Amino acid sequence: MHMLIIGGGLVGSYLAGLLQSDGHSVTVIEAREAAKDLVQRTAPGTGFILGNGTDPFVLESAGVRTADVVAAVTGADETNLVITSLARFAFNVPRTVARVNNPHHTWMFTPVMGVDVALNQADVMAHLIAQVVERQG
Repeated sequence: MHMLIIGGGLVGSYLAGLLQSDGHSVTVIEAREAAKDLVQRTAPGTGFILGNGTDPFVLESAGVRTADVVAAVTGADETNLVITSLARFAFNVPRTVARVNNPHHTWMFTPVMGVDVALNQADVMAHLIAQVVERQG
């Protein structure tokens, strides 16, 4: 599958490496040129596009029209929501995934807004910790 990841920081580069090791074709879009080294070290051979993932022309140059999945994993909820909305409604990407940074924003990350799967890091971590505490109690 062709995967497009927007956000090449720690989460995006790690995700690129995981997907690539599973045999997927991966391209990362990142606005910070300094992140290119991290992506290339973490996921050698991953495509890298320097640009703003909310720009339709940048998305097109990265191959959004042939992407099976777009994952928006930047550190800004507003950016991730715009990216998934563009991917779904402007480019008809079949599957979208968004990182939710602020748990209070989770309510916005819905299919109506173009998000198939919203992953709230704080919620996931809190539930895992609560499960560990309950098991040991």
